[in-house]
Amino acid sequence: MWLRRTFHECAEELEMVSQSFRTSFTKSSEVDQQRRDEILRDSSQKGVEILRVLALSIRPEQDYDEVFNRATRNIPVGALKCSASTTDVFDTINNYRPPYSQKAGFKQLGLRDALNKIAHADPSQSGFFANDVFHDLILSGKDQKGRIWIAIISIIDLCRAVKSLPDQVISRWT
Repeated sequence: MWLRRTFHECAEELEMVSQSFRTSFTKSSEVDQQRRDEILRDSSQKGVEILRVLALSIRPEQDYDEVFNRATRNIPVGALKCSASTTDVFDTINNYRPPYSQKAGFKQLGLRDALNKIAHADPSQSGFFANDVFHDLILSGKDQKGRIWIAIISIIDLCRAVKSLPDQVISRWT
């Protein structure tokens, strides 16, 4: 595994993991099914780990550094439905097609909120959409009032947003 030293290095590694996942998922690689399944499993695990590192590293910086907030304020990385039903979650996971920006009933989701959703998502109520062009996560969870939310997060747009931040060394505690 790559030694992650900065936010930008994390984003670059996540881009490579996403590309590997998408290539295997769309069967555009010349490997057998068993190897393809291994790549999907390994890249998925690495991707989740990197997303957690980013969420736990960037969110605290955004709490105390206005530079981070200004750098990503207007960069959408996904879409959010603040109030959803369990049927909405099921339908979105099973029927979602990009782009997230055209999803009815959803609003734009910026980097900070996307990282919060990554940190608080219910892994048992999540999914994804992947092809040669898109790699979107579909996450859901509950807010403090118990309302169900759905977030669609583009891995590609999230990496772009992280790279727009001032680069910084990641704390050892992550």
